[in-house]
Amino acid sequence: MKWSFQIGKLFTIPIRLHATFLLLLFFISIFGFRHAGISGAVFGMTSIVFIFFCVVLHEIGHSLMAIHYGIEVKDIVLMPIGGVSRMEEIPEDPRKEITISVVGPLVSFGLAFVFFLLTKMRGQSIAVGGLSLFNGNLIANLFWINLILGGFNLIPAFPMDGGRVLRGILSTTMDSLKATKIAVSVGQVFAILLFFFGIFFNWWMALIAIFIYLGAEGEERMVALRSTLGKSRVKMAMLTDVHTISPDQTMGEVLETVCHGLQQDFPVVEKGELVGLLTKEAIFSALHKHEKSALVREMMQRDFITTTEDAPLSDIFKKMTKEKLSVIPVMRGKKLQGMINLEQIGKYHLICQEGG
Repeated sequence: MKWSFQIGKLFTIPIRLHATFLLLLFFISIFGFRHAGISGAVFGMTSIVFIFFCVVLHEIGHSLMAIHYGIEVKDIVLMPIGGVSRMEEIPEDPRKEITISVVGPLVSFGLAFVFFLLTKMRGQSIAVGGLSLFNGNLIANLFWINLILGGFNLIPAFPMDGGRVLRGILSTTMDSLKATKIAVSVGQVFAILLFFFGIFFNWWMALIAIFIYLGAEGEERMVALRSTLGKSRVKMAMLTDVHTISPDQTMGEVLETVCHGLQQDFPVVEKGELVGLLTKEAIFSALHKHEKSALVREMMQRDFITTTEDAPLSDIFKKMTKEKLSVIPVMRGKKLQGMINLEQIGKYHLICQEGG
């Protein structure tokens, strides 16, 4: 994720911090200072650090369960509005999605119970009236924060954990796309209500509402894309009118071809055999460095992935997004049949949607 950097690992899962989190610490320290001086600023920043450590544990719960089911977890990203476990895929078995989703809130409730016991052992009060980011009893505050975090996430509003549980339950009786649309609709209605509540009572709630609304919309698009591609083969979306180039052409000649056409990635063919791939990144890099006289064979990519016409389009899309590939040549044996890129996959999905 852009604007994030790794701060460590937990159970081999990279933990990343979004740059805006530092802004949160800055503003919390200012509000804390205004509220209770230096002690308020220090207490506020300490509270935020402990709260987000609890958020990490919440997300670790999701992640470890996903790993148990064989789903790869790329990382956990901490942002001012919470944490996100970024997984490679959504489990197709709705029972697995329900289990993965429920574990996070259970971790939060478990932490709340631990902080409750610690507070009682010290003979301190856990009255909600004492809840504050800038003073009071930190352990009692963490009890309430984890209780709220667990409860809030169980609201059946997508993309929160409760919304994923709702989708999982619905998916046992209908297809995943229809279940997602229902869960997304519920989530967006909740987000709209929360937004108006936030405008009048708490702007932080309004910000969270925007995140919920956009997150739900993005998830629906992804599931719709996966549903479309899952039924399709590469040959149904690939480009077949592909211009090939020779390894002995100059980069200047290739730039001329780019200027007078729409193609930006080129298969490099020598004696009828695919020997390389010249991507738009390499072409524009050559333009930037004024290397128009350089030969294609000097700039082309020699190690590249190919696919076949009958490969599932969903698998190719997943591979391209995971490995950040802009284009993949489509082969039949040793003969080039066409090219597939993310733009073409997107066009195919839109056409299928309109046709449906």
